[in-house]
Amino acid sequence: MIATFINWWMPIAVVILMALVFVLHERRRRARARTTVESLPIAHSDRLTALPSYRKALRNYRVLLGSAAALVLVALLAGVTLASRPAAPAYAQPDLASRDIVLCLDVSGSMVDYDAEIVDVFAELSSQFTGERISLVLFNASAVTTFPLSRDYEYIERQLERVKSALETDDDMLYSGTLLGDGSSLIGDGLAACSLRFDAPETDRSRSIIFASDNVSAGRSIYSLPQAGQLAAENNIRVYGINPGDTAARDYLSDLATEFEAVVTATGGAYYALDDPNAIPSIVDRITSEQAVALPGELQIILDDRPVWPFLALVLGIAGYLVLLWRLRR
Repeated sequence: MIATFINWWMPIAVVILMALVFVLHERRRRARARTTVESLPIAHSDRLTALPSYRKALRNYRVLLGSAAALVLVALLAGVTLASRPAAPAYAQPDLASRDIVLCLDVSGSMVDYDAEIVDVFAELSSQFTGERISLVLFNASAVTTFPLSRDYEYIERQLERVKSALETDDDMLYSGTLLGDGSSLIGDGLAACSLRFDAPETDRSRSIIFASDNVSAGRSIYSLPQAGQLAAENNIRVYGINPGDTAARDYLSDLATEFEAVVTATGGAYYALDDPNAIPSIVDRITSEQAVALPGELQIILDDRPVWPFLALVLGIAGYLVLLWRLRR
């Protein structure tokens, strides 16, 4: 059943066009009538038109001509209907992934050289998901939610582009609200804050944090990194760590990397170096394997194209017209 036309303006445009064509045709016909020489009368034509065979031929001709005109009209209406895209409403309720992902980024001074590259990693990760809710939290001495959990991937992409641009230009507005703690680069507090960014605790959802930091802390934090990792584990949150630190250059960074890896793997997550080519596919595979339950999405009304009957009418109209045209020329 056809309920609406997607290109609803098409019949109006055709009617206007046909009206213009009719007006131009009438003007041309009247101008030609004024200049046309009157035809000569034929003697005794009434005898010819009175013949039964003539009357039958004329009657057949008129039937064929009228039928051809009707078929042209059918084909025209079918073509206009097709161009208008007849459609009927249909209802869909897609399943949504019950996974929440918080992208957690350390924006302290030791991460300046890496943050823009990490945002690129976040953007590529986001593009690999479908239906997951994603959020971004920036932290230094304190944590700020850049955007909350959302499935609007166009919005997420725009926000990540904005953050990357701000990082590349060192825009102070980006760091607003991240310097409200005692010191800087409070790694444990940052992870703990990201663990508290998940909503709907009563629902059966998979929760993951993608945590990017070098684990170089400078200040007094409320949570140590192991304590923050324990908080995440207690709330069934898996943490996937991305560490851009150069562990080969300085021995103390190697110890921090070891601690970082131990904390995130204890939550059921995994640890990666920033330049690890397997980081993105591995994180995506591990997170997508954590599906808890499929959640019913919002009921959506979609328009389903229904071109079959107008197309058949168009084909039959053209085919019938060609047959009658052949008969008329015999």
